Amino acid sequence: MVKKKIEIKNGKEKVKKILARLVIVETIIFVFLVAYAALPYLKLSDAVVGANNVTVTTLLQVGNVYPEIVNFTYPTSISLTPNATANLEIIVIARDYNNDTDIQNITLTFFDNAASSLGAANDNNVHYTNNSCSINVSYGDQYHVSANCTVPVWYYANNATWNATILVTDNASLTDSNSTLISISTLLALGLPNSINYGIVNATSVSAQQIANVTNFGNTRFNLTLSGYGVLAGDNLSMNCTLGSNKNISVNYEKYNITASNTSSLNLTQFESIYLNLTSSSVAKTFNLPQRQNDTAAYIDETNATYWRIYVPKGVAGSCSGNIVFGAVQTAGS
Repeated sequence: MVKKKIEIKNGKEKVKKILARLVIVETIIFVFLVAYAALPYLKLSDAVVGANNVTVTTLLQVGNVYPEIVNFTYPTSISLTPNATANLEIIVIARDYNNDTDIQNITLTFFDNAASSLGAANDNNVHYTNNSCSINVSYGDQYHVSANCTVPVWYYANNATWNATILVTDNASLTDSNSTLISISTLLALGLPNSINYGIVNATSVSAQQIANVTNFGNTRFNLTLSGYGVLAGDNLSMNCTLGSNKNISVNYEKYNITASNTSSLNLTQFESIYLNLTSSSVAKTFNLPQRQNDTAAYIDETNATYWRIYVPKGVAGSCSGNIVFGAVQTAGS
């Protein structure tokens, strides 16, 4: 009986062990099936079983790349043109490895580095833009373009250090930019009528007042220098006449006022008290004429009047002519 009990107990132990092994096998099979089912989602490569080195291929599709400014050439300074524009021209070389046709636009912004900024509004004194520079895709290879960026700069643009900024934009709105400094030189220039015509004036009479408007055709405030001559500079004459015993009018008989107008009829004494004598040597007078500020209309803030008369002495007759020399200066005037 004892022996049979031992055999039954041993049999039960064997069954337990067999069942435990079956559970382990089933667990392994279950884990394998789960892993195998997950393989497509894990994107695991099929590798050579048993190899000690496996090479995995990597793939990438490059989208858009940034355009690049390779180089740009520019002048270090600009000399302006009186009462006109002077072109600032910058040549740009740009590159885009997606292809040169991917470069959509190249712009130039030119502004007074102290008085304006990159995003400010256009103003002929301080800010200019060219939003569509001329692009040449035939330049270089398939990746490179050249561009001509030009802006016409007005004569009254500030004499200062300016910033020139180039911006390149591609079809994906990716950009590259670069900038440099360019100076604008001082321009002293003035405009006047071709002549001052006193009309018919009798001997020993003072002419009616004539106006000569002075316009600032430069980019800085200036004073005036004034001098006159009849035939040759320094001859102490205001006019030379075709008839008469003398044929010359002394320079001091032509007079001016640069601050006030007077349209009254004057005798010589009154004339001499109100107007200043013209001289053969140049004299600096305070005039303080500013550069132009109004972009839409000229001859407003940059124009001021000067007033002129002449006395005709005895001894001259016929037709008379002379010369007045106006100068723009930054020196102080009296």
